[in-house]
Amino acid sequence: MADLKLIKDMALAKGISGYEKEASRVMKSYLEECTDAIEYDTLGSIIGIKKGTEDVSFLMTGHIDEIGFVVREIDESGYIKVNPVGGWMGQNLPSSLMTITTREGKELIGVFGSLPPHGKSAEERNKVVDPKDAFIDIGVKDKQEAVDLGIRIGDPITPKSEFNVLANEKYIMCKAFDDRIGACVVIDVLRNLKGEKTKATIYGAGTVQEEVGLRGAKTVGQMVNPDVAIALDVTFSKDLPGEKGNVKLGCGAVLSVMDGSVIAHTGLLHEMETICEEEGITFELDMITAGGTDSGELSKVGKGVINMTLSLPSRYMHSHHTVIHQDDYDATVKLLTAFVRKLDRNLVNKIVASKQ
Repeated sequence: MADLKLIKDMALAKGISGYEKEASRVMKSYLEECTDAIEYDTLGSIIGIKKGTEDVSFLMTGHIDEIGFVVREIDESGYIKVNPVGGWMGQNLPSSLMTITTREGKELIGVFGSLPPHGKSAEERNKVVDPKDAFIDIGVKDKQEAVDLGIRIGDPITPKSEFNVLANEKYIMCKAFDDRIGACVVIDVLRNLKGEKTKATIYGAGTVQEEVGLRGAKTVGQMVNPDVAIALDVTFSKDLPGEKGNVKLGCGAVLSVMDGSVIAHTGLLHEMETICEEEGITFELDMITAGGTDSGELSKVGKGVINMTLSLPSRYMHSHHTVIHQDDYDATVKLLTAFVRKLDRNLVNKIVASKQ
C-alpha cells in the first residue's frame, strides 16, 4: 500500500516553479535513507544515486515544482496582482486560498477575490476571469501595510490545500500531485531496492521547473547522460461525466505511447508491457496530443536516450484539489521496481537493437 505520510509530506510542501527548495528538502529527507549519494543541478533539482555493479545507468524523474503565482504588483488598496507560473484555468481561482511567502520566510494567507455579481449583466456574471487579471486579498487597508509586511514583487504564491483521504479510502486528494506523486514513486522504488545489489546505477531525481518548460529535466539529463530514462507524471482520467476512455482512476499503471513532447521508445514500451503481463500488473496505454513531460527533454540527451513516460491517472489536474487512486500508485511502483531489477547491459542492447 502507498505510504500516505510520504505522499502527504511531499504534496503539502510549498514549491512553485523556480522556488522548489522546501519540496527538495522533503525529498532529500527520504532519499538519504535509501541512496548512496545525493547531488543537485544548479537549478535546484535533486538526484539520489544508488550505485550498480555494471556500466549501465538508469534515470527516473518526477518533477517537484507545482503551478502557482508570483506577486506582480501591489495596488494602492493593498490587493495583490499576480503573474501565473504554469497553466491555470480561471475557473479554479475564485475564493481559493493562497500562501504568499516573503523573502524573510514569512507566510501570509490570502484569498482570490471577485467583484459582487449584483448589477452585472448575465454576460459579465458568467465571464471567467483571466488568471493574470485576478487579485488576492490578504486583509490590509492599503499598499503600505502590505509592503510593511515584507511583500515584494516576485514573491512566490502557493496554493493552500489539505491532504484528504476520500469516501473510498483508495481515493486521495491534495494539491501538487502534479507531480509530487511522481517524485513519491521515485522514492518508493529506491526504498524497495534498499539493501539490494542492482546491475544498473540508479538515479532518482526530483526535477525543477517542469511546468514552465521542462528545464530541470534538461539539466539533469545532461548531468547523468543515462542509458535509459523514465519520467513519472500524471495524466487525464477519463472517468468524468461526458468523458470516455480506459485510462481512469484504479486502472493500474499507465504506459504513455506519446504526448505533445515525446514518442515513447517502442522497444522500452514493449518491454514494459511484457513486465506487466509477467508480474500481473494491470495497465492501460495512453495517448495525448497536447502537453508534455520531462521525457520531452530526457529523450534528446546526447545521441538519444531510451525513454518513455509512466503516468498516474488524475482528476482535476492543474488545480489544488487533484484526486488520484492508490492502486495506480502501487501498480506504477511495482512495475518500475521490477524493471530496474531486470535492467542490465544485455537488456539495454536488446532495446537499442529494436530500432536498428
